Amino acid sequence: MRPRDQAAHVLEIDFDVIFFLVTVVLIMMGTVMILSSSFFISKERLGSGLGLFARHLAHLVVGAVAMIAAMAVDYRRLARGKLVYALVACAVILLVCCFIPGIGRAGGHAKRWVDLGFFVVQASEFAKLSLVLYFAYHLSRKSRLMHDFSRGALPLLLVVAVVCLLIFAEPDFGTAATVGLWSLGMLVMGGMPLKHLLVLCGTVLPLGLVGLLWEPYRRVRIITFLDPWKDMLGSGYQIIQSMVAFANGGVLGAGLGEGSQKLFYLPEPHTDFILAVVGEETGFLGVLLVTCLFGLWIWRGFSIAQATNDAFGYYAALASVSLVGLQAIINMGVELCLLPTKGLPLPFFSYGGSTLISTMSLCGLVLSVSRRARL
Repeated sequence: MRPRDQAAHVLEIDFDVIFFLVTVVLIMMGTVMILSSSFFISKERLGSGLGLFARHLAHLVVGAVAMIAAMAVDYRRLARGKLVYALVACAVILLVCCFIPGIGRAGGHAKRWVDLGFFVVQASEFAKLSLVLYFAYHLSRKSRLMHDFSRGALPLLLVVAVVCLLIFAEPDFGTAATVGLWSLGMLVMGGMPLKHLLVLCGTVLPLGLVGLLWEPYRRVRIITFLDPWKDMLGSGYQIIQSMVAFANGGVLGAGLGEGSQKLFYLPEPHTDFILAVVGEETGFLGVLLVTCLFGLWIWRGFSIAQATNDAFGYYAALASVSLVGLQAIINMGVELCLLPTKGLPLPFFSYGGSTLISTMSLCGLVLSVSRRARL
């Protein structure tokens, strides 16, 4: 091979550039909004306006390493039963550890974190990663058996049920419901007959409604969603402040860093309701841009899945993109007051190390699949 041909071969990009670039843009926009939304709350809690932002940058470095590593590794090496089952077992153990004193970390009334000494991890985020690989492994080998409920869908549902029950017990109804909905969607895309889906929905939906209405604070969220003005200074306060933020932003926004709702009006503006800060500071056009970028990210991810001839790669990309995309859609629906309030972060934007690292890891997995796909 001539030197010029060798150089061209070295410079050749073998992954999906559009998916990669959209991911980078979303991460960059999220980083800017973390800085803007967390400055004042960080100054009050940590004594430095850049404290939370510095932590976010540390999480971002770890996430970047995880994404590059996942992209570099041949995803087909992950299609091993012992590895997949071991990851699922570790995820269940981590979820159980949330309830063990001295190991589990509580935040408010929730027990969602595990202290590993060098890092505090949100167990449900690791569980999502393991479920993506488990679904990809199972469906790639038993898609022809999906008409047989006991051999096709049941093994997946049993694992999902255990994971969702542990997440629900933390309590984290929003994440448990999201994982449950995503699982049903994956089963349908994997070839499960419609009659099985209807039976499952008839069984799961009543249980979901019981879980939703069991706790008084969840009932209050439903009532608040229907009429937030009924308790303006109580349960309806956060959603009203979110609407005020979007209203203040108008079409063009108040300008980056110029939003007022993050000044202790909107509770926790750097986490679950960060899109409201985006709306106030960049306006309708900024929110539209974020929505279009997520739409492009989802479409490109599905295109990568369709372009691969490998069943495991197809389901791995499909599961990764649909899980992150569903979470983004639900979060934006909540912040735009289209859905009842749930504690779900906006991928790439909301502050949280475990969420960012797991999301970027899934992006790396999709990019690894794209290296073998032909678009």
